Amino acid sequence: MREGRARPGGRSGTELGLVLAGLVLLHGIAGIISLFGAEAGADIILQMFGLAAVRSTIAADAESASDTAADIALTEGAPGVSGGSGHAAAEGGGLAADGTPLAGNRPAPAGSTATEQPPESIVQPPGPSESESASQRREAPVPAKRAALTFDDGPDRKYTPMVLDILSQYGVTATFFVVGTQAERYPEVLARIRDEGHGIGSHGYAHADMGKMTAADIAEDLRLADEALREAAGIVPALFRPPYGSVSDELKAALSDSGKKLVRWNVDPRDWDGTPAAEIASHVLEHAKDGAIILLHSFGGKNADLSGTIEALPEIIEGLLAQGYELTTVSGLERDSK
Repeated sequence: MREGRARPGGRSGTELGLVLAGLVLLHGIAGIISLFGAEAGADIILQMFGLAAVRSTIAADAESASDTAADIALTEGAPGVSGGSGHAAAEGGGLAADGTPLAGNRPAPAGSTATEQPPESIVQPPGPSESESASQRREAPVPAKRAALTFDDGPDRKYTPMVLDILSQYGVTATFFVVGTQAERYPEVLARIRDEGHGIGSHGYAHADMGKMTAADIAEDLRLADEALREAAGIVPALFRPPYGSVSDELKAALSDSGKKLVRWNVDPRDWDGTPAAEIASHVLEHAKDGAIILLHSFGGKNADLSGTIEALPEIIEGLLAQGYELTTVSGLERDSK
């Protein structure tokens, strides 16, 4: 009956042998790992168990994830990219896709005068700001209208100095077309006209109707007038206004030969005819236009009375200035129109 039983302790010995074999195997694996390094040993173990393909897949996924993280960091740190943290831009940092540093906005080193410029392709030509409103553009300065005050028949010792005082008070200039005989009588007044910066033109020698004169008489009148003005104030005028506005072909030819410019007028309030001051002023202000040449007088007139002119002159000047006119000489008017 004893032969039918298994021996006690037989299975224990077999199991013990298996445990010892496992320990030996583990010991060998540890040795392999120590020889080839952790990664190499892990590869050998995975190959032993047929898991090498699994490891390759895991490694590829890890590399892809690392590249994605690097791209995100580059985008957040690149200068000029909205939504970034701003740290790399402030430091001028960040790397390009090929690993080269980006320029950024880092301040120039101390002592350096170089400044970083944007690429030429984005440099815009100077022009009005986009924020500039249409109303601001409409308010840009507009060139002033210009007009010339002119005074005929002087100089004298009564009205011409009054006219000069008023012009000086307002700081404006005018043009005086003077008669030769008057310049001979009052050279000091003519010199004042010159010294205060006003224009001077010839109005003939004796205020004759030169449109009815012969060519020889016209030439003589012009010569005498020039001589009188030269002796009185050292000037020979290039401008000429015909007395009464009377012109002929002979006069035009004589002016051309002497190099003088014929000057007429386009606003005439008839101040010489005893016109009241209010009417003189209103006529000038109503009829003035850009380039106006306004005819007034500083000597003569009906009954030798030009008090209306003197009274109207301040209102004329103030009114023209209020309308945006710049008051200049006839020569200034010609220069400005070119």
